[in-house]
Amino acid sequence: MLKNWLAAVVMAVVVSGCGKHHINDELASDNASTLQVVNHHWGDVDIYVIRDGQRIRVGQVTASADENFVLSKSMTSGGGTLQLQAHAVGTSGAINSETISVRPGGMQLTWTIENNLTRATLAFY
Repeated sequence: MLKNWLAAVVMAVVVSGCGKHHINDELASDNASTLQVVNHHWGDVDIYVIRDGQRIRVGQVTASADENFVLSKSMTSGGGTLQLQAHAVGTSGAINSETISVRPGGMQLTWTIENNLTRATLAFY
């Protein structure tokens, strides 16, 4: 009888060890990161992400308009930092955002560019 009980306990321990291990769902999430650009500038702007010294074009926002972009996982995975850049089409004017830390699980960024390219506000959550 003790032998059967011991066999049952050993079997229960072995089976429970084969279960799926859960990592924090928020950290393991495949949520995409999004970028909303609010353009108060008088002209169109090209938007770039600067990551690990590489500048990657995200898209263009027309004058006095808003645009939403989904950032590729290569831009936001693996930790590290990134920076946004807006370049006014047809001019030499540009602005870079402050550097932000990338976090897993997806981020929502809102970048408001004012009519003077030296002013912008970045919010991320």
